[in-house]
Amino acid sequence: VIIIGGGLAGLNTAYHLSKGRRVALFSSATLEDSNSYFAQGGMAAVTASDDTPREHYEDTMVAGAGLCDPEAVRVLTEEAPKAVEDLAQLGMQFDSIDGHLALGLEGGHHHHRILHAGGDATGREVSRFMIAQVKGASGIKLFEHHTLIELIVEKGRCCGVWIWDGEAKHLEAYYAQAVVLATGGAAALYRPTTNPPTALGDGLSIAYQAGAVVRDMEFIQFHPTALHLKGAPSYLISEAVRGEGAYLLNPDGERFMVGRHPLAELAPRDVVAREIYSEMQRYDVASITLSLRHLDREKIYRRFPTITEELRKYGLDLATEIPTAPAAHYTVGGIRVDLNGHTSLRGLYAVGEVASTGLMGANRLASNSLVECLVYSTRIAHHIEGLPDTPMVYPTAIQPPICPHEGFDDEVWMEEKGRKLMKRLGKILMKRAGIVRSAKRLGKGLAEVTERLSELEVLAKESIAVREVYNRHLVAQLIMVSAELR
Repeated sequence: VIIIGGGLAGLNTAYHLSKGRRVALFSSATLEDSNSYFAQGGMAAVTASDDTPREHYEDTMVAGAGLCDPEAVRVLTEEAPKAVEDLAQLGMQFDSIDGHLALGLEGGHHHHRILHAGGDATGREVSRFMIAQVKGASGIKLFEHHTLIELIVEKGRCCGVWIWDGEAKHLEAYYAQAVVLATGGAAALYRPTTNPPTALGDGLSIAYQAGAVVRDMEFIQFHPTALHLKGAPSYLISEAVRGEGAYLLNPDGERFMVGRHPLAELAPRDVVAREIYSEMQRYDVASITLSLRHLDREKIYRRFPTITEELRKYGLDLATEIPTAPAAHYTVGGIRVDLNGHTSLRGLYAVGEVASTGLMGANRLASNSLVECLVYSTRIAHHIEGLPDTPMVYPTAIQPPICPHEGFDDEVWMEEKGRKLMKRLGKILMKRAGIVRSAKRLGKGLAEVTERLSELEVLAKESIAVREVYNRHLVAQLIMVSAELR
C-alpha cells in the first residue's frame, strides 16, 4: 500500500496497515511539517460519565449547519472514544488532573470533552508519538522529501503514483494494490492563514485531475482568532483560550458576541468569524481584541505554554489583551469518500483534511479533525486488510507526466514568477472568496484565476515548479466555482 502524507491521518493508516501489509509512506517534506503537528486544539471524544456520543453527535450536526452526513457523524462520535483509548493503550499520554483526564471546552460543544496533550501542543505530542510508532514498524518504508506529481490510473483503477524525488531530482513510478491520500488541506492558499506552507491542496488537485469526485470545496473554515500584528505571522490563538473564558472586545471595549449567539464567544467558528468580520468592517479596523485580563494569570500561562512563549517573542502577554483577526484555517470539503475512506476512483482512498467524509457539513466543530484522522484511518486500514490478495496491475504503456524543458530552471522560475503568482492568488482568495462572499466578487476572482490557469497549462507539462503552481490555481478555481454554485 502506498500512503501519501505524513500527518496524523497518514501515520495512523501506515501504522495499522503495517501489521499485515507492506507500506510505503511518502512525505513531501519531513514528518514534522504537517497541519497535525501544529494543531493546538485537542481531540473531541466522549470520556466523561455526564456526556454521551449522542450529545457529541448533536453538537457536530448543529455546527455543520444542516449539511452533515448523519451516518458519517454517527461513526465519528461513536468510534472516537475507542480510537482515543487505543492510542492511550499504545502509550500516548494525555493531560490529566489528579489521575483524571483534563477535559477542555471549545466553541460549539455543550460539554467538556476535549482531550489535550502538552497543554496547547496536542497535535505536536500526538504526531511525535505516532512518528515514533511508524519509525519503529518493520513493515513501513519511509520516503521524506518525495512529492506526489500524478496518480497512475489503468482501466478506471488507481494502481500507482508518480513521485518527484526532491533530493535526487528525478521522477519515479511506484505501484501498489491501494493508494491512500493523506496530503492535508488547502488553507495555506489564502493570505492570511494559520497553516504551515505545505497545506496547498496539491493532493486534492491531483486526485481531481485523475477523475476522483470532490465536494463541498466552497467551505473553507476561518479561525476567528489569529494573531494580527505587523511583522508577525498569522499565529493561531487556540479556541481553547476562549474556552477558558477569554472575551472578544470591539474598539469600544464591548463584548459584541453577547446577545448575538447563546454561546457568545463559544459559538461555532463560522458564526464567530462572521461577527468579528462585521465588527472590523463597522469600525474600519484590521483587528479586534481578545482579552484575558479578567482571568487567573498563572493558570493561563500553565494552560497555554506554547502560545504564551510565542507571543512573548513579539512583546505580548497572553494574560492581557491580544490583537486578533480571522485567518483561513481548515479545508472542510475535499475528495468525496465513503465510510471506509474509499473515493470514487477504484483503488484510491483519502483520509484527513484532503477527504470529505461528510462529517463536517458546512463548518467543522472544534477538535473533530484530529480524532477524525484516527477514526477514519483505522477504518481504511481495516477495509484494505479485508481485500482479497489480487495480482498487481501494471499499465501497458506509461509516459512520465512531465518532460522537462531543456534550459528551463524551476528554481529561478519559482523565485522570479511562481512566488508572486502564489502571493497574488492568496490575496484573490481572501478578497473574492473569503469570510463573506458575493456573486460579483466571486465572478471577478474566478475570471482572474481561470485566465492564469490557461497561461500555466502548457508549461505545466514541462516543469515541476509550474505544475505545482498550476495545481494550486486549480484548487482555487474549484473553491470559487463551488461557491458560485452554492
